[in-house]
Amino acid sequence: MTSFILIAIVLVALALLFVVPPLLRKNQPITDQYDDLNIEIAKDRLKELKVQRDAGEITETVYQQMHDELESTLAIDLSNQAKANKTENSSVAPKGKLTVILVALFVPLLAAFAYSQLGDFNAATGVAVKSVEIPAGEDGRPQMTIEEAITKLEQRLEAEPENPDGWFMLAKTYMSTQQYQKSASAYEKVIALVGDDIQLLLGYADALAMSEGGKLTGKAKPVLDNVMKLAPNSPTVLWMAGTAESQQGNYKEALIFWYKLKPMLDAEPEAQRQLSQLIQGAESQLGADLVADLKAAAPKSKAQPVTESKAQIIVTVDLGSAFKDKVSPTDTLFIFAKALQGPPMPLAAVKLTADALPITVTLDDSMAMMPQMKLSSFEQVKVSAVISKSGRPGAQPGDFYAEIFPVNVGANEKVTLLIDQIK
Repeated sequence: MTSFILIAIVLVALALLFVVPPLLRKNQPITDQYDDLNIEIAKDRLKELKVQRDAGEITETVYQQMHDELESTLAIDLSNQAKANKTENSSVAPKGKLTVILVALFVPLLAAFAYSQLGDFNAATGVAVKSVEIPAGEDGRPQMTIEEAITKLEQRLEAEPENPDGWFMLAKTYMSTQQYQKSASAYEKVIALVGDDIQLLLGYADALAMSEGGKLTGKAKPVLDNVMKLAPNSPTVLWMAGTAESQQGNYKEALIFWYKLKPMLDAEPEAQRQLSQLIQGAESQLGADLVADLKAAAPKSKAQPVTESKAQIIVTVDLGSAFKDKVSPTDTLFIFAKALQGPPMPLAAVKLTADALPITVTLDDSMAMMPQMKLSSFEQVKVSAVISKSGRPGAQPGDFYAEIFPVNVGANEKVTLLIDQIK
């Protein structure tokens, strides 16, 4: 640090050697055109300072101090020049001496102040300042933080309040960041737009419950009762309904729901284990005879959950020979189905890389991005394949693509796409 200060003093002294001697020399008459030039230079410098301030390169305090100094310097210059036009004096006038003194003091002070605001004293001590690198996405651009993504989505929905896809994404994002009350409000928006969809209602009930510490007996209870009427055999509904009854101390009713649910989870050992623990806890609160009666009345075979749609489209994709030498194996390949009319969000989508070609994939309801936007909700769709250089979905200029429409969803059609077009 000591060596740094010594070097700084030397540099300031050198600067003063350039500034002070001219001030000590005999004043020379200066014409009006030089007055105008000084004014123009001052204006340009002021513009530069404003740009630096707006860009965040200097603080408002530094800007104001430099602005005031610029005005003072210009006023001094114009005043001295006006006097010099009237008379020549071989000695330095008393006011000129004052100027020299002020400049000699002000330059070091301004340098120290500016460095304290804009510089890094740690650099002089050898202490490394840890830099923060923003991770880059697949397209090389910095990725947004989750907070930035939420803010952008909120701003978009302010401009597009009738966008159900956006509200659903916002609700899910709020849940993942434990902003449960905000998630519930977002679910209310999307339900108001699309109606009583089972998955949306379950998400809404979950958000309400979590906003009250996981309690399903409060605000979530009416929503859960509504879902029970719409989907009485849904495994998720049965699990939540049993939990709600257990939280109220209604262990008999809880066991009725859970006994009905248990055969549905035969293929899910971890879920079976968790459910068995809940059942054991409820059974311990009841008499052995009542538990035996409930078990005897429980379903002996696997109950049928909500019927899943068999709607699917089998898609075979290959690359045209004319483009084989223009495509990199690491280029992103998107295969998706969209509604012929309506929201642009894909009903089903697959993301791969171009080295997978040729390939056959099956698009179905399990790939839906939103519960109410799935293949089985539409009779006909458009099927597309895109090789994206940027890694972003949707054909961009320069991307290769192929598409076919209309494709009948209910017919379990098999379609072939040959990528031989350029956007």
